[in-house]
Amino acid sequence: GTFEMAAALGKHGLFTTIHKYYEPDEWLEFANNNKDILPHIAVTCGINDHEFEKLKRILEAVPDISFICLDVANGYTQQFVDIVRKTRTAYPQHTIIVSIFYF
Repeated sequence: GTFEMAAALGKHGLFTTIHKYYEPDEWLEFANNNKDILPHIAVTCGINDHEFEKLKRILEAVPDISFICLDVANGYTQQFVDIVRKTRTAYPQHTIIVSIFYF
């Protein structure tokens, strides 16, 4: 979802996984203006190294985010297993959720 969706849904205690196309500076601005809904959102990350590095920058900018959503097209690949391990090692206190799309 978008930041706008998260702001609207968060007022009612509803959860949103934010799409992976926002940059860390956009996350920081959103978080500064919406601190009360941070418990109701997840930052989304793909499974390649570039996206993991972006995830790290976002979580450094907004450390109050406690949910990470891993977005993957094929949940049965070794690459997916590897990113779950890497994410868990880097963020042992975060809740990891997964968005898997099967075609």
